[in-house]
Amino acid sequence: MKAGFTTGSWSLVHGAGMSLLTLSSGRRRVRAAAMADDDLRRHVLNRLTFGATGEAVDAAAVLSPGDLVEALLDASPRDLGMPVMHGDDDWSTVPQWWFDVMRHPGAGLHERMVWFWHGHLTSSMDTSSPALMFRQQVIFRRHAAGSFRDLLQEVTVDPAMLFWLNGAWSTADNPNENYARELMELFALGRNNGYTEDDVHQAAVALSGWWVDGDHDDRVEFDPERGPRHTVPLFGGRVGSAAEVIDAVCDHPACAPHIAGALYRALHGVDPADDVRAELAAVFADGGLQLRPLLEATVRHPTFLGNPQPRPRSHLEWYIALCRFLRRDDVDVWPLYSLGQMPFSPPNVAGWPGNDRWLSVGAELTKAQLAFDLMWDAAPPDSDDVVGELCWRAGISPGPATRAALDEAYVTGPDEWEPYRSVMALIPLTPEFNII
Repeated sequence: MKAGFTTGSWSLVHGAGMSLLTLSSGRRRVRAAAMADDDLRRHVLNRLTFGATGEAVDAAAVLSPGDLVEALLDASPRDLGMPVMHGDDDWSTVPQWWFDVMRHPGAGLHERMVWFWHGHLTSSMDTSSPALMFRQQVIFRRHAAGSFRDLLQEVTVDPAMLFWLNGAWSTADNPNENYARELMELFALGRNNGYTEDDVHQAAVALSGWWVDGDHDDRVEFDPERGPRHTVPLFGGRVGSAAEVIDAVCDHPACAPHIAGALYRALHGVDPADDVRAELAAVFADGGLQLRPLLEATVRHPTFLGNPQPRPRSHLEWYIALCRFLRRDDVDVWPLYSLGQMPFSPPNVAGWPGNDRWLSVGAELTKAQLAFDLMWDAAPPDSDDVVGELCWRAGISPGPATRAALDEAYVTGPDEWEPYRSVMALIPLTPEFNII
């Protein structure tokens, strides 16, 4: 590494009234305490948008943290242009389009929900074309905070999903069980949660008969000769079609708690306590599985502002934050391949693993190299307090240990560099930048 750079475990006490974080040997301990309003606004922006910046925190200063939550709930989805497709470079065009959408300063809670559904109801370009993955994303955009039942009905017979989990050309005589299994295990009910192996098999029979017509714009068709010829038992009732399977799954008592827990985990960063899960599941079930009431109850829950829990930034969030910090508009999406979180390419049907895996040694080395490579064309600071301005740009409030390390880097960086370069390369590796 260049002179002036050191590695090792970080320990820091966050600034007045925040929380104690200790990172050592990949382990993290958290002691919650009261947070100042600016820190709470930063927390809200980090969880309900794609990250806080100094500009965003300053702009939100006219609102209380609670009012900021309400403003983000009330914000309308952005009007988006369409990616230009039907070329040999669609494999990069479509992910680049979505990355640019997410890193736009106007990307808010609706966009976060679209990203959530992509990681929860997964499909991948590994088995589908970019055009089909974009078509699936349109479904997520339409139902991001709408009816979960309608969302699940549509995605079940979406061509990208049919290819991803082998539902296309599955027949009643020889049903493929992949989608039925993941529908219950991951998408809607939870592992080993109120269903049997026979339920999986019978659901696969009722889900059969669908195929994708590649000669006619990948239109999805149903072939009654290949599909179920009679109803089959499921959860104590009987079903005879894909639509009836989805209705039965949505009506299962495990569905509302599973989705409530998944959304809470995505926005709060931790699993809900059992009583909180039950409370939110009741809101969801009583609202007919409408996602908007569940979303509102989740972000208005007292634990969101009253007991916020730190979590590692995902690599997508980190890369977006890096580009904003360096004020780089000329970056492409491909570094997310090396970081392991390329949009439209989840590693498996469970989506991207989270939490401490984002802080592995290998991940930190990759991030360090990326920050180093991208900083050279970044806009220099124009303040007498160079370290302070760069931390402000990054949307972080450095604790004493981090500030001291950055101040030291500023005065001891390599002689051949402009002094601010060392600080610019180190900020993306600080705990405050990596844990939100």
